[in-house]
Amino acid sequence: MLVCSHCTELPTEVGEHVIYHWDDSEARLCGGTVPTVDRFLEAVGGYYGWSPDDLGPGVEYFWDEELALSACSWLGASGCESRVLVRPHVFSKHPVDTHELAHATRGGHGRPALRYPAFINEAFASRWGSSVIEINVPFLTWPEFLSTAELRAALEVNDATKLDYGLAFTWWVALETTYGPAQMADFILELDGATTADDVERATRRVFDISLAESAALAESLPEAAIDDPVCEFEGLPTFTWTGPPLVLEHSDAHCDDRDIVNMGPHRGSWMFALEFSDTWTPFYVTLTLPPGVEPFGQTIFLEGCAGELEFADRLPYVASVGAGGPSGTSRWPWHLRGRYVGHLVSFIDPDGAVVLPRVAFERVRDDADRPTQP
Repeated sequence: MLVCSHCTELPTEVGEHVIYHWDDSEARLCGGTVPTVDRFLEAVGGYYGWSPDDLGPGVEYFWDEELALSACSWLGASGCESRVLVRPHVFSKHPVDTHELAHATRGGHGRPALRYPAFINEAFASRWGSSVIEINVPFLTWPEFLSTAELRAALEVNDATKLDYGLAFTWWVALETTYGPAQMADFILELDGATTADDVERATRRVFDISLAESAALAESLPEAAIDDPVCEFEGLPTFTWTGPPLVLEHSDAHCDDRDIVNMGPHRGSWMFALEFSDTWTPFYVTLTLPPGVEPFGQTIFLEGCAGELEFADRLPYVASVGAGGPSGTSRWPWHLRGRYVGHLVSFIDPDGAVVLPRVAFERVRDDADRPTQP
């Protein structure tokens, strides 16, 4: 039973694919939060070839800690998704809970209580969790997977709290990188109504012409690797391209009400962007600067690479912050960058709604080739 003394009084904003409710006694909703939920749902569907009209009745989202604790207490989680009612409902103490939103999409397959394999649910949702939207460390595939017997046993588990999400993620990524999004879309549809390991194996045979044992072998063969953040699928991000001189990233006079500022909790707002560098690895010093009079308190830049494929290398995100040492700071070690990245700048939301973001400069590290030659 849900316990929420003020649910009928929650303010509501209606987006393209989401009906969004939040506790305005605890947080100010920024103008870009609901559009970001819409873009995320469209990005997931678009990846598998589904149009916005194929996304179904949409999602009802509750950003309310009290309600999330009540609705999700059986999981001991900070967020959960339910399909008991007409449309999927997401309850979370986070403003944009991408894991739970992924559960609510066409591929998420609902709650384990409806007897869809929890392993499938969590594999899909883990694949679509966004570090750029939520400031999480991205999942990496595991160099060693599990045996066919263990995979079968995991597919029979009906309790998400008893699953290894990393292994579920690895299995899904192995299939997706081998067969591509179009066949994965067919697989998602074929899984509708699957309740057992045998049902899942019938789906793998029909769509991929492989057994569960062969799917486990695919997962076991993956080295440790990362996949692109879902924000890499977003269209229309403000994009900045390095052409040789220092690349300056700046968004002054930002305000929580702006449609490009997204909540990252009740007290912080973020601005998302894309960066493009040359196709060769290039080292950069990264400097963050705040306007005069602004207190340095963890204002941050966060970057994730968009490789377009599995990247079999260290893919931890790049992060730098302005700390208590002063209004500016330069990365101690160069960032080696290549190709396209997505990321965000984050700062606190002032009482008047202002979000003072850091100015960030990327300056290429000079080497011997930059030194003037002797006559």
